[in-house]
Amino acid sequence: MQNQAVGHSFSDTTEPTSTQAEPSAVQEDPIARLDRALHRISYALEKGKQTQQRQTMDAQELAANVDALISRVRDALTQTDRPEDK
Repeated sequence: MQNQAVGHSFSDTTEPTSTQAEPSAVQEDPIARLDRALHRISYALEKGKQTQQRQTMDAQELAANVDALISRVRDALTQTDRPEDK
């Protein structure tokens, strides 16, 4: 009974819902249940990797933007420190 509650709540958040009613856990083949559980785990791991890669890319883009901003500020400060030729 406890496995059913965990399985249903986890699958509701990770897999598209099917239009067919699932057979009860007592009638279902244990191998099929294990296979579905492994698919849910695989899906969750892949989704986690994609999220981590996206965050890494965002961090790299942010670092590049900060570097460009620092360069622009340095250029502006250099221009204001120069004596003007008149």
